[in-house]
Amino acid sequence: MNISLADAEAMVELGRALGRVLNERRAEGGEQLHVVLFFGDLGTGKTTFTRGLIDVLPGGENAEVSSPSFTLCNSYPTTPPVVHCDLYRSEGALPDEVDEALDAENGLVLVEWAERIADGNLPPKRLDIRFQVCKNNRLVTLSPHGEAACSVLQKLARVHDSDG
Repeated sequence: MNISLADAEAMVELGRALGRVLNERRAEGGEQLHVVLFFGDLGTGKTTFTRGLIDVLPGGENAEVSSPSFTLCNSYPTTPPVVHCDLYRSEGALPDEVDEALDAENGLVLVEWAERIADGNLPPKRLDIRFQVCKNNRLVTLSPHGEAACSVLQKLARVHDSDG
């Protein structure tokens, strides 16, 4: 699914839309999406998107979302609990903290600079989001891996189509 966004506010709104879909899915029960991987260069909107997503989760009003470039991982007091990681400064082996978060089957793990994860370490069940700067906009490409991610993406597509 490709989405063209005009500005930073549209990026925040798309993050909020994904957060609302995750809230709905959690309320319905069934398999949850636990991992969202972000791919894209500096300044493409990864942290801005994350702010929108965290904003609509229960407890998000108590989260101060910032880029975890220096801390590696930030945890937010939301439902589900969110671990927000940034691999920009990581080279080589995946840091233990990120590896453990990716293996956990509870909460939600958001990883910026996921292109630094070796293919063999990518979780099989996840949602990949690629961010690109284009001439007059940002292009966001969402790719599901697994049933939960497919279901989330289908709901997001319906919400996005009705909004936009």
